[in-house]
Formats: sequence, structure tokens, C-alpha cells
Amino acid sequence: MKQETLQEIRQILRRVISCAIPVRWRSNQTMPGAGERRSFHRGSGHDFDALDEYMPGDDPRDIDWLATAQTGGQEILKSLFIEPRELKVFILADIGPSMNFGTVRTTKRHLAAELAASVCKSAEETHDRVGFIAYSDSKVEKYIPSRAAKMALIPLLASIIETPGTTQGKDSGLAKALKSLPAGRSLVFVLSDFIHFTEADRAALRLAAHRHDVVCLVTQDRRERELPPGWGFYTYRDLRTGQLQTIFVSKRTRKAFAENFERRQKLLTDFFKQAHVTWLVVSTEEGDAAIPKIIKLYASHNR
Repeated sequence: MKQETLQEIRQILRRVISCAIPVRWRSNQTMPGAGERRSFHRGSGHDFDALDEYMPGDDPRDIDWLATAQTGGQEILKSLFIEPRELKVFILADIGPSMNFGTVRTTKRHLAAELAASVCKSAEETHDRVGFIAYSDSKVEKYIPSRAAKMALIPLLASIIETPGTTQGKDSGLAKALKSLPAGRSLVFVLSDFIHFTEADRAALRLAAHRHDVVCLVTQDRRERELPPGWGFYTYRDLRTGQLQTIFVSKRTRKAFAENFERRQKLLTDFFKQAHVTWLVVSTEEGDAAIPKIIKLYASHNR
């Protein structure tokens, strides 16, 4: 890990916030007072606990026929299983070229690292496991398998900060990242500006929202919403192509730019609603001002 990366991580951890994230479907709530819930369903990821007498009304699929036979037919026994304690949390971070943009306080990539740290520290409060996937415009760049949140924190932050994003290829990076998620239901956070949001991404996110609990944290910068004040010629570099372009900024172009942004934003939020995805917009200039709304999102999330 580079020394500069380590310093950046230290800066992020100084201001990281955490708040236990309630989840209604949690296999075994680890929050205070939640208690332990037994499962009466077989399947991978469920641990055998004990045998108990089968009673009328119980699910016949739970009958342990071998144990029943060993009683000589005197009792009908069923198996009891305990579901896993941990909830799996996955963080999907966009590290494509557009995430390197930022004009106030920090870049969107750094903001994504701050948000990822917050999610990870929040998962640590509830003793949940965290997996991580970094993706660019066209492919998955980094995959960290699910592990204890405390162990995942530094590697995932280093991956967001150091891993270069690519634009080669026509494939969809987000779609590939979503397809890399485990089959079991997980709490999934997607950190992206959603600028390079393809039809393949939409289809994959819609499908993922049926299988998982998906939260999209949309990163933005002020200059993506509005052009600079005043008028005149402005030159900027396209982060995806590296080309310089010059535009003339006037009252008319500023209004058209803002209206175009609002249209794209509405299309995105309409999609989130239709796909049953929770979302929150966080901008680079907010800094500590974003803390209350992030805490509110975590504390009120109970899907």
C-alpha cells in the first residue's frame, strides 16, 4: 500500500460515521434485545441444532426419518436448525474515470471511499460480514470475499483509492459486479455517480433488487448540476476520453445545462422507484453536512 494511500485512509477514518442498520429480514438479529430466531428450513448455511418431537401442524419436510427409525417407531422426530448469525453486506464501488471528478472539497471517488468506510463501520456494529467489489465502466476490477467488517475496512478503502478504472470494452461493469453477488439475500450498497448507466446495468440492478436489499448511494459534484457563475469560454477535460473541450457559458447555456441535469436525475430516481431500490444523493461539497441524512438513511432502513 502506498504511503499516500495510508494517509488518505487515516483522514477518512477520522471523520467516518457509523450507525447500526436495521434489516427486517436479518437471519438472526444481532441487535440488542433481538434474541435468537430458530429456522425450520433445511438448506446450505443452516446449522443443525437439535432433534425435537414432531407435532401436528409442523412441516413434514422437517421430519428426520433416520432418527425416527432409530426410535423403533415410538416417536416421530424433526430436525431443528439455527440460521447464520451474520448478515452479509456487499459494497459495490464505481471506480470509473468519471469518479475522479471533483471541484469542491474532494473527488467523487474519495467520497465513495468515505461512504464505504461508513457502511463498513456500521456493519461492524452489528457484527456483520462485508464483501467488496470495485468496478469500472466495463469490468470488475477488484473482488474481496465476504469477511468480518473490521478485517474488510482497510483493504476495501485501499482498493477504492488505488485501483485504476478503465473504459475499454463495451461490457457493463456494474452488471458484472451485480452478477458476482452471492445467491443468498444480502444488503447491497452501490456507490456510483450513475453517469455511465447502461441498459444492461438497469436490467441487472432491477434483477438484483428482487434478490437482495439494494441501497444506491449516488455521488455528485456541484459542477455536474450547474455551470460556473458569470459568462465566457470555459475549457474542460473529458475524464473518459482525455480530450479537451471548450464551451461558451451564458445565461441560456447555464439554464439548459441545469434543465438537462434535472431530466437525467428524474429518469434515475424514477428508475430507482420502479426497481424498489433505496437511494440517497451525496455531493462532494457536503462534508459533515451530509452526516445527518446518512445517519437517517441507516437508522430508518428496515426493509
